[in-house]
Amino acid sequence: MALPARVFWTLEDLSARWGCAPVDIVGWATMDILEIVTSIGLVRCSDAGPLVGLVVVCAEDIIPLFRRNREDTRACVLWRVRAQGSAEWKIITDPDEGVTVEPGDLLVTAKTAQRFEDEYDPLQRVHVSPGRSARHDWEGMLQFLMIRLFEHGLPESQADFVAEGQDWFVANAKDGSVPDESQIRRKLTPIWRALKQPQ
Repeated sequence: MALPARVFWTLEDLSARWGCAPVDIVGWATMDILEIVTSIGLVRCSDAGPLVGLVVVCAEDIIPLFRRNREDTRACVLWRVRAQGSAEWKIITDPDEGVTVEPGDLLVTAKTAQRFEDEYDPLQRVHVSPGRSARHDWEGMLQFLMIRLFEHGLPESQADFVAEGQDWFVANAKDGSVPDESQIRRKLTPIWRALKQPQ
């Protein structure tokens, strides 16, 4: 039985995946392109009820942790957080010293990372040099999907579209090698968007 899907990415793991520096991810968070979260113990905030568990971090508050010329990884103190789904920042009043976080405490949810990848496609593409056979039969998968579209029309969702491509690889991969879902999604997302555009 396969493991459940990933729930969180650390900034370090995401920076390696996307080929950027952690400070770039923090910068995108300052522009509200994505959210950075952390898990905290029970805190109390001025003019608000208690907060506990997963909260959104104000990216501007953690920028000092990711200065490019900084070699140490000391913690910083959070004084404001907000609940996921809320736009209002809450000022932490209890504990008096705020909440201390280190770089490893800062996370991006898998759902947020996936939305970012769908929109900006930051993943590094593997280029196959001339004369070298591709590892996966992308052409065969696309032919199958085009026939499926012709005979049955569009599936209900992009996730179903991607799943059908993945099922084709599972059934047809000669060496048992199947590309991961994110690779298939990157190939099929532009096709799906084009097909869904109003004519």
